[in-house]
Amino acid sequence: MSLIQIAAGLLLAAGTAYLGLALLRVAQWRPAPPSEPSLPPVSLLVPLFGAPPRLAECLGTLLAQDYAGEVQVVFGLHHVDDPARPVVERLMAEWPGRDFTLVVDPRRAGPNPKNCNLANMVPAARHDVLVMVDSDVLAPPDLLAILAATLTADTRIGLATCPYRGIAGASLWSRLGGLYIDDWFIPSVLVDVARRDMDFAYGAAIAVTRQALAAAGGFEAMAAAVAQDYVIGHAVSRAGFTVRLAPCIVGTIVAEDTAARLFAHELRWNRTIRAVRPLDHGLSIVTSPLLPFLLLALPSWSPGAVMGGAGLLLVLRGLLHLLLRRRLPLEPRSLWLLPVRECFNALVWAVSLTGRRIRWGDQVMVTGSGQTMRVDESGGGR
Repeated sequence: MSLIQIAAGLLLAAGTAYLGLALLRVAQWRPAPPSEPSLPPVSLLVPLFGAPPRLAECLGTLLAQDYAGEVQVVFGLHHVDDPARPVVERLMAEWPGRDFTLVVDPRRAGPNPKNCNLANMVPAARHDVLVMVDSDVLAPPDLLAILAATLTADTRIGLATCPYRGIAGASLWSRLGGLYIDDWFIPSVLVDVARRDMDFAYGAAIAVTRQALAAAGGFEAMAAAVAQDYVIGHAVSRAGFTVRLAPCIVGTIVAEDTAARLFAHELRWNRTIRAVRPLDHGLSIVTSPLLPFLLLALPSWSPGAVMGGAGLLLVLRGLLHLLLRRRLPLEPRSLWLLPVRECFNALVWAVSLTGRRIRWGDQVMVTGSGQTMRVDESGGGR
């Protein structure tokens, strides 16, 4: 038996095992909202950059939260002429009597624009529970209540976070982007949190206590973070606090409507994961094993064995797709997109191994073999 045959068999076995485990974890997940009779005052921090699709709608879901406690809303911008500013000011006028603060501060303590924005916003936050929500998030009305209740359920908890689902547009590429979030990201979350204690967060929605944030060094200490969500979760955990997964899911708008935009966005994801969790990134190919299995098996296995292996992977992936939509409030997707998405995943993963440059907004960054990045000043390369 050749090494290629063995590699194909190992990849098929690993992919099958992962999909079986993902099916089990999705079936077992029964989120129960924590009970908290007295919710603390919350400062809701919303960092902004530009005017992505459905911005006003997303921000409106944050302002319409069903929360029994006091809520301060802090919007943050780096520039006075940011396209998000008129949207924010219109919403502030439409919600009179709410506790709003708009921070416009160009200072950047490092190359990570989101953490620099948050560092500028924190001094304006008056409360000890800080909730950061991205501006492209459609939030359920109980998001603040569930995050705050999870965070304050135990004094050892310093950070609470939650997974997110994809809200796709009409284009094929947007639907493929949403499919990745729903069918690859969410199962990986449930598999990950079941095998170890959490020391990471998911950037769409994060709640942290002021004490835990200060112990982690504050956002200034994370101004060069290559992956904002991973680094804050890791820093809070390293400071001695517990990180918890809250029993809720937010929606995130998938604005990438072309193949190039989707590829660039997901390449950034892959290269940031490769920087902060290289082993996990390397092993993540088993979550999308179809294309590499076919490339290895077609020249070395019999046609029947290749069809059987590929069929097994597709059946398990299809079962996971259907189970996810029975258990979670996910958008329906066409089953024929699953093998397309599998192959796209493998292609992005392979390209992510060829370099360390990522595009973030209007800047190109270089990731290293760690949790930080720097602005690329070379003008070329990968």
